[in-house]
Amino acid sequence: MFARSSFASRLVALVTGSVITSTLLASGLSAWSFYSDNLVEIERQGLTVARLLARASAVANQTPKDVEQVIAKHMIVAATSFAEFVAAAEKAGFTPAQINDRLTRAVDRTILDEIWITDEKGFAYLHTNTSSDFQFSPSARDQPQAHQFWELLTGGKESIVQDIQKREIDNEKFKYVGVPGVDKRRIVEVGYNARYFDSLEEQIGLQRVVDSLLAGDEIDAIFIFDTGSRLIVSPRPGAEPEPGKLSDAEILPVAGVLSTGVPKSMQSDTSLSVIAPINREDGALLGAALIRLPITRLGEHVRAQLQAALAISVATSLLGAAMAAWIARRQTAPIEAITTAASNIEHEHVLDEGLAAVAARGDELGQLARVFRTMAQEFLTREKTLDALVVQRTAALEEKNSELERLSARLSKYLSPQLYETLFRGAKVAPTSSQRKKLTILFADIVSFSEIAESLESEDLTRVLNEFLNEMAEVALKHGATIDKYIGDAVMVFFGDPKTRGVAEDARACVFMAMEMLEAARRLDHKWRESGLGCPLQIRIGVNTGYCTVGDFGSQQRMDYTIIGHQVNLAARIEKAAAPGSILLSHETWSLVRRSIRSEEQAPIVVKGIHAPVQTYKVLGPAKARGDALIHEESEGVLLKVDLDAADRREVKRILSSALKQIDARTDAGEDGRIDGRRAPAIEEER
Repeated sequence: MFARSSFASRLVALVTGSVITSTLLASGLSAWSFYSDNLVEIERQGLTVARLLARASAVANQTPKDVEQVIAKHMIVAATSFAEFVAAAEKAGFTPAQINDRLTRAVDRTILDEIWITDEKGFAYLHTNTSSDFQFSPSARDQPQAHQFWELLTGGKESIVQDIQKREIDNEKFKYVGVPGVDKRRIVEVGYNARYFDSLEEQIGLQRVVDSLLAGDEIDAIFIFDTGSRLIVSPRPGAEPEPGKLSDAEILPVAGVLSTGVPKSMQSDTSLSVIAPINREDGALLGAALIRLPITRLGEHVRAQLQAALAISVATSLLGAAMAAWIARRQTAPIEAITTAASNIEHEHVLDEGLAAVAARGDELGQLARVFRTMAQEFLTREKTLDALVVQRTAALEEKNSELERLSARLSKYLSPQLYETLFRGAKVAPTSSQRKKLTILFADIVSFSEIAESLESEDLTRVLNEFLNEMAEVALKHGATIDKYIGDAVMVFFGDPKTRGVAEDARACVFMAMEMLEAARRLDHKWRESGLGCPLQIRIGVNTGYCTVGDFGSQQRMDYTIIGHQVNLAARIEKAAAPGSILLSHETWSLVRRSIRSEEQAPIVVKGIHAPVQTYKVLGPAKARGDALIHEESEGVLLKVDLDAADRREVKRILSSALKQIDARTDAGEDGRIDGRRAPAIEEER
């Protein structure tokens, strides 16, 4: 009940406040809206006039050019005809005076004003200008305008058409067209005085357009400015109605409109002035136009609009107040019922039966209740279905995960741990299938394995071989090696891919792994002897370091992750050259680990495919710790350090004996170890 009353109160207050507010603001808003609409319309009219002026300007600019092109074509035809005439006349024996007389009569009867015809050297010996002869020159400095026609003598062009321009001799505007002679090299030039174009511009220019637009009473005045804000067109003196002068308020915004391209309007008591840019069709700015429009009738329209708005506002206030209470009572109960039903679905997942009464209504709220009830029923049904599907999918997913885990566990036995981690643990995978890297490769196999195989049953042989390979694999994985493959009784491992600790550290880890493999083989030999295996177990190991190609090799059906290259073959050859129970290193590997092991240089071996003998080294064991071979004694006044591995021991004995004799001699003399009251210097010998 509280919710219903609160809603009704708010609804009545909202409607009443809205009506009162609308009553107070209706007049002002209506007037402002009407004013804005009229202002927009007037600005639109101003823009329309500006576009009209832009088109008129384009026509005024383009029409003289089109007329000039037409005249140029006729002048080419006339010049060509005169070239034919002169050739025929000279061939017929006409004198230059007779020909000039014919040319003069042609000028009198046509729009042409001058005709110039030269010989092969450019001298105009035939012409209609009786005042002087003329010599054409190729020099642009001497004849800036006439030199262009020299190319007609050289055969460079078929015709030459010049734009209308002031000529050098009298500043008269002339248009000249020239063609070459038909019987010999000569210039045939005709000229046209362009006074007509001045009158043409007056007839079709912007001033004529402005006068036409001001003929009616829709526009008071039009002023046109160029891009520099200079007034170039204005109403003619004596125009009706009298346009009046431009005010400062109208002139000042012109520069802003030219710079921004945005129209601007200004209102006075009797007129509305619109300033708009004038643009060509390609968008180029030509200037700006100020169009002054009368607004004497605008006040009457505004007053009428205010009266109508006030009447509508009063009627709306009364009607809104009457309907507010009825709407509140009508709408509160159905909304509350729908809200209760939605809350029950959210918290109890049950559809409230009380919604049926609201759904029976024929209005929009009844339609809303029916749609809501249908959606709620579908929601509850889908929720039950989704719960069942989730349980089903969860069980299927758990089964698939278990199957994948079993498959992953089986695959881990066939792949090296590093490769397995790369494929199944999300480790970074190289972007290419193979690459060149510097690796350390180890081969190890059982000596005389064929004899051991012959002395054992297949079951015992399988058990013995698997036990050996398992021991080797555990040692390899302990040191971080990548197991490449098992080749019968042999094992091939390498360091440096897919993980590396650096070439030197990889080589050191490989050699120490090899020493641990020898130790594991000795333990297996002792174990197998105790179990009754007659043949001794000895292995030999070969290690080499060099660049190999590592990556995936194989077919589309099956791939192997392995290494290939000359250095792999060399490691296998070194392993075959190793003595039973020993480790043989290549020079490259030995140079990387020589400070960490004790070794013995072996005789070079000859390897198939390599011209020079290969230097090898036998591993004797890890290097001794320096602490075992270092004597260090220190007390007040005494410091003794001896490195037994680095020093010559006989020399050490000699130095120590000499020091003891000096001490004994001074002790017998009763000295307390001081000389002249000062302590004797300490004896320090280090080798």
